Amino acid sequence: MNWVKNNRLLLLFAAVVLTTLGAVGMGVVGVVATLGALLGGGAVVQTFGTFLLGTLLLMGVDIVFSVALVRELARQASVPKSQRVAAGLASLESALPPLASLGLSDVFEPPEPTVEERHEELTRRYVEGDLSEAEYERELQALLGESEEPAAEPRDASEIEIESARASAPDTEREPARE
Repeated sequence: MNWVKNNRLLLLFAAVVLTTLGAVGMGVVGVVATLGALLGGGAVVQTFGTFLLGTLLLMGVDIVFSVALVRELARQASVPKSQRVAAGLASLESALPPLASLGLSDVFEPPEPTVEERHEELTRRYVEGDLSEAEYERELQALLGESEEPAAEPRDASEIEIESARASAPDTEREPARE
């Protein structure tokens, strides 16, 4: 069973090729048999119906294998993440509820940024001048979770960074707290 899982793409591709060749072959044989029945005076409807039914059955199996192959390729592919694509797919899923079962908007949804990434982005915005010092301090406090303390006095960003550095450093001499 493990071999089947490891070679799933190859097996699905082979199944698609074989069922496609089978459907085309059965269609060609059906046309030839139907023409032979027409020219020879045989049962045209029965011959045509038999080969048509066989061809449609093989085409249906071919479609199932093709969908499975495309789904497996999509699952194994490295899909680029995009908030815009995810939002578009989410609106499409809300408009067409059967699409929601596929969960495509979740596949394209970029992961939430880590605290370090959000801190780097906040610092970049401050350095580029998009944020004032007060906005930077406020957002940095919110990022570090200190805005949730109602009794805490507002502090500047340098104090917050010093405290975070102290918390990560081993216990050595500490300078007295500012008042």
